[in-house]
Amino acid sequence: MMNISMSLIGGLLFGTLGTHSLEAQGFLVANGITVSGKTYEGQGAFVKVIQNPSNGDYTGFFIQRISFTSLGFSWLVDEGVRTFRVSDGDSIDLQSIRSNNYPELSFGSPHSFTSGSTFLLGFYTGYGPFDSTGYTGIYFSPVFGWGRFTNFGGDVRYLDGALEFGGAGIIAGTQTIIPVPEPGSMALLAGGTALLFALGSQRNRR
Repeated sequence: MMNISMSLIGGLLFGTLGTHSLEAQGFLVANGITVSGKTYEGQGAFVKVIQNPSNGDYTGFFIQRISFTSLGFSWLVDEGVRTFRVSDGDSIDLQSIRSNNYPELSFGSPHSFTSGSTFLLGFYTGYGPFDSTGYTGIYFSPVFGWGRFTNFGGDVRYLDGALEFGGAGIIAGTQTIIPVPEPGSMALLAGGTALLFALGSQRNRR
């Protein structure tokens, strides 16, 4: 009887957690990343990143040719897009960003990209990266994404990419969204685990 109870409780617990996980997956933003060539004189290509999928609000950055193998980087003067050099399979999420896992492109400095090479950039943006002390670099209602580019002698071309909203991040080079652990799911997991432990301890005492 105890084995049946523990199996039943375990099944209900993890079945419920599976349902909660589906509710916290986020979604891919259609046309979330677009690129216009030489939109502003002297600024090179403009990479536009959607901040708010519900109204199309966007921010972005410029990639400017300095030489065949050197590119400059600059934000729009708003919330901006934090941009990182990443590789296929990297997790683009807040934890990785806070841990400084990836080199970040800095404003105004030249960045080396071999002519003819293909490279991935990770994106993180949203709203409100400021507090009473100034710029924090942390956004609320964030979006995470990546773009694949090629450097043709200083002419940057966009190949593909993906942007997600509502999840916890995205895996670079894929459309795989990192789900958000919901507070209710975490509480349910903790409570269910404690109950299973208690039942197991009671059975062992017998």
